Amino acid sequence: MKLLRKGKEKVSKVKKEKIKKSRGGINKIKHRDAKGKATKNNKKFSLHNISIGWKYGIVIITIFILLSISTALVSQTLFDIQDNMDTVEAQGDRAVLTTELSAQIQSKGLSAMNFIQFGNETHRSDFETKKARIDELLEFLGENIQNENQQSLYNEVLANNQALDDMFYNDIMENVGATEDIRRLYSNRFSSSTNTTSLYLEYLRDMIIEDRDQAVADADQSQAFAMTMLLASMLISLIIGLVLVLIISRYVSKHLNRVVKTSDQIATGDLTAETINYQGKDEIGRLSSSINTMKAQLITMINQISETSNQVRSESEQLNQSANDVKTGTEQIAITMEELATGTESQATYAGDLAETMKAFADRINAIGASSETINDSSRVVLEETQAGNTYMEKSISQMTTIDQIVKDAVKKVSGLDEQSKQITKLVGVIKDIADQTNLLALNAAIEAARAGEHGKGFAVVADEVRKLAEQVNDSIGDITGIVQTIQQESRSVSDALSKGNQEVEQGKDDIERTGVRFKSIEEAIATMTTHVQTVMDGLVTLAADSEQVNGSVQEIASISEESAAGVEETSASAEEASTSMEEVASGSQMLMDSANRLNELIRQFKIDEKHNKI
Repeated sequence: MKLLRKGKEKVSKVKKEKIKKSRGGINKIKHRDAKGKATKNNKKFSLHNISIGWKYGIVIITIFILLSISTALVSQTLFDIQDNMDTVEAQGDRAVLTTELSAQIQSKGLSAMNFIQFGNETHRSDFETKKARIDELLEFLGENIQNENQQSLYNEVLANNQALDDMFYNDIMENVGATEDIRRLYSNRFSSSTNTTSLYLEYLRDMIIEDRDQAVADADQSQAFAMTMLLASMLISLIIGLVLVLIISRYVSKHLNRVVKTSDQIATGDLTAETINYQGKDEIGRLSSSINTMKAQLITMINQISETSNQVRSESEQLNQSANDVKTGTEQIAITMEELATGTESQATYAGDLAETMKAFADRINAIGASSETINDSSRVVLEETQAGNTYMEKSISQMTTIDQIVKDAVKKVSGLDEQSKQITKLVGVIKDIADQTNLLALNAAIEAARAGEHGKGFAVVADEVRKLAEQVNDSIGDITGIVQTIQQESRSVSDALSKGNQEVEQGKDDIERTGVRFKSIEEAIATMTTHVQTVMDGLVTLAADSEQVNGSVQEIASISEESAAGVEETSASAEEASTSMEEVASGSQMLMDSANRLNELIRQFKIDEKHNKI
């Protein structure tokens, strides 16, 4: 009895010390987690707090902004080219207008001289018709004068034209039918004024042609600038976009590989893996936090299970020792049954002691049952936490699928840019067709000018300039076509780069899925452990029932001893029965020890840091 009491007190002390150590380890882990959370809260906004989808989204937005700026600059240059082309067209119209005006003045002079010679009303009517047309052309030309030199020449033309009209109405018409000398005098004066006016118009046309040439030169310069700007801006946009994609991909891959490495170690039972130090709120940060939390919970639970298992093993050893002691006592009772015949009082005393011992034994069995229930509850907690970890892994797989979809959308948008470049190529083809038609019209105009002879020379010059302009447009179209093809090639390069990034994301998703499978294996192993713990509890229940039967037998022995010394033989038989029951108790305690050892073997499959190790 004293041996049983000492064993019970020793087990109680060991149990209390281990519980204190376990609580201290848990408090340290909680304190460290709280400290880590406080550090996280003090961190300022950084790239770690942006989701992976938004990281790639920022790259795409940056490329889009750069391309938009490039498009705006090139568009402004194209508008300048269009303005210059409009100026060229207007200058060409004014040159044609001056040519026609010179021809009309020459024709009006011819009509005036014919009227001087013949005095025919038809020639006078023709003069007035030419005068009306000249006035109309002069009015239109005056509205498009652009500088002081042109204005000065225009004023001279107006003055000379007015002088011609005054000469016709005041002098020539008053001297119709005069002598030949007078008619020749007026004819020479009118011809001289007409030639002077034509000369002024020629100077004015030369100025207009110089302005047109300057506008063409400005258009060529704007075109060269547009080409250089387009190439430089597209190259810079593509280089910046590629560098940003590489930086983000490398950043994500680096931190995901660290998470995968840690989860692989945990999946193999190695809980000595270094804690993931990732201060961020993105998907990687949440995944890292979940894995760190799961690791801490697993270490805590395994330590608790280990402590409980050691307690079960220790108490099983005590139970086995007690069973052996009881067995030895019952054998001694069987030997001394013959001596008990001399006195029933001594026999009753021994029986009372034996009843008290069995009562203590029953109390110890009940305590072991309570410990087994604690082990079972801890096993269920471990199983629930493992299932929660598996759920987090499934959420991580879902996040990686979302990232994969975002990268695919980016590939589609770049493909859409390639389609827009193809539309630009079609528009360039349309412009080329228009330039070809302009060239053909210029050729027809040149043919018509050749047919017109001297009067069509100025028109021929204009037609030749239009033809040259159409050829320049054709050359520019060729350059633009090359640029658009370069854009299409670069778009395909970006699409290929995004496709490679998509493959890397899919590889990361596969790695996380494999980690999830390993978490599933851990879950199944813990479920098996829970089953074994339940088996131990069932054995303890059976053992408690057996101890109650032994206690009843001992009480029966005591009753028989008190009744009569004549029941010595019956008491001896009861002692033998008690010895058999103790053998069963010893066998049950041995089974309990074996179960505790198997539980410890399962726990030793996990590796834990020395500072957390309580196994």
